[in-house]
Amino acid sequence: MKSKQTFHPKKQDDSKLQLEQKILHYRSEVAKYKKQAEELRGLLKSARKKGHTGQKEGEGSYSPRVSLAAKAYFSYSTFLPREGEEQDNQIHAIGHFTFENTGNHILHDPVFCFRTKPANRVNIGGKIRMTQALDHTWMTPKEEWVYVQNDWKEWVKTKGEHWLKPVHIDTIKPGEKAIFSNFDMAVTPGKKDDHILIEGFCYARELQKGIASVNTISLYL
Repeated sequence: MKSKQTFHPKKQDDSKLQLEQKILHYRSEVAKYKKQAEELRGLLKSARKKGHTGQKEGEGSYSPRVSLAAKAYFSYSTFLPREGEEQDNQIHAIGHFTFENTGNHILHDPVFCFRTKPANRVNIGGKIRMTQALDHTWMTPKEEWVYVQNDWKEWVKTKGEHWLKPVHIDTIKPGEKAIFSNFDMAVTPGKKDDHILIEGFCYARELQKGIASVNTISLYL
């Protein structure tokens, strides 16, 4: 004899109730996460309007903007020949020429250029080595300069340009200065009413177009 299958409606109702409760729970969780997502979107939108993302200093991909800035200037005094002095009838402009890094980025391989008009009327003296041969002493000089070109005499004669680079430094950090100190620019007098002009320019690997000095040495003879 076959046994009759017994149904339990109460168990079925309990299973159905549990399933509905789970569905309600999941719906509630989904609604909660949607609300949190909306709140986060609002916070992000507000932060963008204020110009920040809530990151701490030094975090994220933010990097300061590179500022390349510099200035150059002469500071000097002019000395006229003494009356009746035959040994030295030249006019001397003695002083310093400064290349200052006013930006926030290191400047590499500084180069100075002094341009004289007329050409070949001004002799520039200072801590200049007349050859580019290396000095193999173990001590680095406090200040020493060399001409950039091997044919620098021709440049001076035809263009009146003295291109010099420092031996003792190769970088100028932000806020620091490279100074061609205690120069002696000796001007040979010529015809009356002559105008002697000495201009200064500075260059670096990052400033290949160069900058002109804010002032010049201008002499009327």
